[in-house]
Amino acid sequence: MTKELIQAIQAALDKGFRVELLKEKDGSIKAQTVSRKLLKQ
Repeated sequence: MTKELIQAIQAALDKGFRVELLKEKDGSIKAQTVSRKLLKQ
């Protein structure tokens, strides 16, 4: 992982986001934020 990706992950975590890491077929790592919303019953 690059320093830029690590900094972006840290910034997202500091903002309260959940971060998901995915490894691509070419070996690169992709990070994305995950949001969840409680559904009313």
